[in-house]
Amino acid sequence: MLHILHGTDEFRASEALRALRDSLDTDGTLATNTTTLAGRSLSPQEMIQHAAAPPFLAPVRLVVVEGLLTALGSRKGVVDTWQPFLDFLPMMPDTNHVVLLEPPPKKSDFGRGNAVRGPLFNALKQHPNVTVTEFAELKPYASRGNPSEVAQWLQDRAVRQRISIEPRAIQDLAELMGADLRALSTELQKLWVYTDGRAITSQDVHLLSPVVREERIFDLVDAVVEGHAARGLTILRAMITRETKAPAFIQVMIARQLRQLVRATELVEANASQDEIANATGVRGYPLTKLVRQARATTRQSAEAGLRAAEAADHSVKTGRLQSKDPDVLALELLVVQLAALAPRGRARR
Repeated sequence: MLHILHGTDEFRASEALRALRDSLDTDGTLATNTTTLAGRSLSPQEMIQHAAAPPFLAPVRLVVVEGLLTALGSRKGVVDTWQPFLDFLPMMPDTNHVVLLEPPPKKSDFGRGNAVRGPLFNALKQHPNVTVTEFAELKPYASRGNPSEVAQWLQDRAVRQRISIEPRAIQDLAELMGADLRALSTELQKLWVYTDGRAITSQDVHLLSPVVREERIFDLVDAVVEGHAARGLTILRAMITRETKAPAFIQVMIARQLRQLVRATELVEANASQDEIANATGVRGYPLTKLVRQARATTRQSAEAGLRAAEAADHSVKTGRLQSKDPDVLALELLVVQLAALAPRGRARR
């Protein structure tokens, strides 16, 4: 059997491979009968050699090939080159399994078509002993009162692992972390260890999740994008004092958010969809919702001016231009006021 695993969700694809391994390893001998190959440098003859080799003192053999279809793409003559392997497929021993594990597309490749779905892919899927499974990224947004795909996945995973978690905690995790299933899986395990057997609550999520700590940056940028300098300063001082955030860290996070905001405002002005903004910025889940809202509340010119102001504030600290007991804190406070003044609503107040 030949299995093709591909799609934008790398975590579920890797888990499908692990599940296949577990199902094949009935006597503990699969580890010594598993071969992993790099698809980029593989020839049809080498593939046939590995796929035809009988298992050694074991009932099955597994060959995992990483990135073959992605590397070959839509090259001219690729089917002719790989015809010997296509001819071999019906004769592959029943004891052997070959997995083509394809990586998710890079951000720079979005909009260029699916490199996996080339001519060799189309030729392979015609064979009866070839299975194709695509793992699309799950949607983190609820619709028509139903839980999001991410929330449903998280609920199902908790049930399989016998982890007790409240519905509100599931919703909060899904909103905070979006479709990053690997991170969600890690957070779920961490929360389960922390709660020591009791049900995971929303309070536990907000106490331990690292994403929650970044939410204050969104709140701060929300305030200044909307032109509220006083609220921005209140949030900033709370982050520095009660949350013990270093000014340098806050400065970096504000600059990062402003860079994402510049790109998002460009796309909003071009009437891009939320999925297109997610692909361009790498922001997903609840943070994406907030970023899009911020982009709609300002203009590209204001976002670009804000980014330049953040760079100037950083330069003023590093060059010692600000004379103060805490120049990095003063630079941040001045930046917050300046960003609020740059906002459309802030300019209207002036």
